[in-house]
Amino acid sequence: MHDNTAMTEPLYRVGLIGCGRKGTVHARSYDLDPRAAIVAGADTDRENLDLFCERFGVPGYDSYEKMIEQEGIDIVLPILPVSPNPEIVIRCAQLGVKGIGCEKPMAASLARADEMVEQCRAHKVVLAVGDLDVNLPHYARAREFIDSGSIGEIRTINIMMGSGAQLSGGHIQQFSLVRYFAGGVDIDWAIGWVSGDPHIEEDQGGAGYIRFANGVEAFMDRQDTARYGFEIRCTPGTVVSDYRHVHIWKVIADDGPTNRTFERVEGVVPETELYEGSKTYDADGWRVFPRNNATARNLIDAVERGTEPPGSGDNGRKALEIGIALRESHRRGHVPVHCPLPDRSMRIVPSDSRNFNKKQTHDRDAYMAGLRAQKVDPASLSGDSQ
Repeated sequence: MHDNTAMTEPLYRVGLIGCGRKGTVHARSYDLDPRAAIVAGADTDRENLDLFCERFGVPGYDSYEKMIEQEGIDIVLPILPVSPNPEIVIRCAQLGVKGIGCEKPMAASLARADEMVEQCRAHKVVLAVGDLDVNLPHYARAREFIDSGSIGEIRTINIMMGSGAQLSGGHIQQFSLVRYFAGGVDIDWAIGWVSGDPHIEEDQGGAGYIRFANGVEAFMDRQDTARYGFEIRCTPGTVVSDYRHVHIWKVIADDGPTNRTFERVEGVVPETELYEGSKTYDADGWRVFPRNNATARNLIDAVERGTEPPGSGDNGRKALEIGIALRESHRRGHVPVHCPLPDRSMRIVPSDSRNFNKKQTHDRDAYMAGLRAQKVDPASLSGDSQ
């Protein structure tokens, strides 16, 4: 929590909608940024709201509209289940905030995702979707290095997913990274298949081939192998991530395809793990979530600069569209499916754990135990746990 007696007024007043487990993590990340401060929370669940207000020392509201209007909110965080998310994001944009950060997937249907993006653009609101890996500084440094031409042009991206089971849930992470490294261009077409019945709308795993408009190809599999992560293959080099570290390799001697010598490029990507310190406790007794901190920083940067963050609303809808296109290809007999998809009513229904309130769909006591464990008395921490 910010000590408001010892600091000047923050540049951005931040309000949280949905004071549950993930919402609290988002709020803490914004409160850690010196440019922002959590000033209020809103939730219809009084138990969650009271705990949140106690932890952050802020007022609570049962109406998010009243919170935005009375507290002068600049950045609002609707961290909600998918089912109510579109309506509330759109309403927040209409209320005149500067930035909105919601979770993934942003909506079930392409039509609702379109509406969210269009309404935010119409009201000049920066929209960010998801606590995404693409926000981590390791990937930003890797892309800058690629963009400099140091390892040539990107040709293919391989996604080694193992048993990925959610095209609109977890796969949004992978689709976002692929779009980021492919240059953020639109996909041209996709060929894919899903793990179960392609004619149902419920979320499921999938795999396939994605062709971007600039010719970059991406291949995604579901088979669990010794390798896990993804590779960005360029002409004389490659970027490799195992979701723990990111490494860059460059060809230094080329005597043909079977006799190339690679050297690891040092000093470009941070040597730290992607989630260094994740879920340990800091000196104030809060659980540490490095990716959330990066997500918050990127949205604040985007609001300041008038740009879009890596995990933008537009990225959120196009990542969802990739999943739908892969499934649609399976429905049509694994033929190429071109994007944008003309039928915007197409959707993927998320799993219950994403679509509805987790406190109601899971065990309440276990849920509350997890929420309470996000912050502990600092005096109870040993030196090893910080």
